[in-house]
Amino acid sequence: GRSGAAAPQTFTTPPRRAPLLITEVMANPAGSEYTQEYVEVLNAADEPLSLSGFTLEDGAAADPLPAVVLASHAYALVVAEAFDEAADGDVAPRAGAMLVRVNGRLGRDGLTNGGEAVTLRDAAGKVVSKYPGTIDMSAAAWNGRSAHRVPSVDPCDRPLLWTERPQPPSPGW
Repeated sequence: GRSGAAAPQTFTTPPRRAPLLITEVMANPAGSEYTQEYVEVLNAADEPLSLSGFTLEDGAAADPLPAVVLASHAYALVVAEAFDEAADGDVAPRAGAMLVRVNGRLGRDGLTNGGEAVTLRDAAGKVVSKYPGTIDMSAAAWNGRSAHRVPSVDPCDRPLLWTERPQPPSPGW
């Protein structure tokens, strides 16, 4: 047989993305849109993660997330400061689910029912997860339903990783 040798090759791996993923977006709750909208996030890492420095953005404004620590493989709901977990008409968050309250409403003036991107950025301003806003939830039939990321921790945020139409909500599950 023949043998051969090749010179060692160097390569650079891309930087690791933050393990925080947007997994559900409730833009059109059955109850008050002023208080009951939420964005569910998942810490997909094997260690706890501080949300300090992260921001959640809609098409018009950004909300800084408070310096709370999200447990490994746990979900949190980013909600308006007046969010009521026992409000009539909406599914209550899972018992013990972390509620991450932001000042006022989510984004500039709440999330748009007609479909708008929701972006999660790290402290350096890099996008770590994004809901592409591909689902129009404005129809009355979609009140109280939400967009869901399909069960995957794929860090890419392609429209195929989201349900095609609104589904029953599962806040904190």
